[in-house]
Amino acid sequence: MKVAIINGNSQYSSMYLNEGWDVGTDIEDADLVQFTGGSDVHPNFYDEELHPYSMCSLPRDKYERGVYDLCVERGIPMVGICRGGQFLNVMNGGRMLQHVTGHATGEAHMMTDCETSHRIEVTSTHHQMMVPAPHAVVVAVAKEMGDKETMDAQGQICEVFDEVDYEVLYYPDTKSLCFQPHPEFPGYPAMTSYFFEQINHYIGMMS
Repeated sequence: MKVAIINGNSQYSSMYLNEGWDVGTDIEDADLVQFTGGSDVHPNFYDEELHPYSMCSLPRDKYERGVYDLCVERGIPMVGICRGGQFLNVMNGGRMLQHVTGHATGEAHMMTDCETSHRIEVTSTHHQMMVPAPHAVVVAVAKEMGDKETMDAQGQICEVFDEVDYEVLYYPDTKSLCFQPHPEFPGYPAMTSYFFEQINHYIGMMS
């Protein structure tokens, strides 16, 4: 299996190499395209104003939108980690909570698989969280967030009340797996194993 990693680093490459994958950047020759972490997805992509704590890179968003469109056109499966998962969620019609408390702590928390109820220890480094589109498959959730904020059409901060933190989503129509935690970080073997289990599961569904 070949993975093309977009805007990644050696941690992503090492994670895939350790699982026996071939790693490169050639999108058209890839069995899977990996989107990676980084700055927030610009809220223009989901029709909101910019939150004071949101930090975005429109050039990156526009470049990766082109990669996403190519993958959809060619039927290439995609997976996103952290910002990459948020990007795929937005490209598929989802939205973002632009600022949350209780997650960007640097400490681990527990995530629950919706199908098996299995709990996995995962990283907690993000100040935004995904809001799925109605056609998303909710794969795994947590209940860790405190305050949750988004923006209205007038650019005013709005508090959101939702007990569920969406950690892993899947969009069948575009073959997009959105993974909020960081399985490439060392020290979380169960999370890394779960990440590849979900890739194998959904790639199997895609074939």
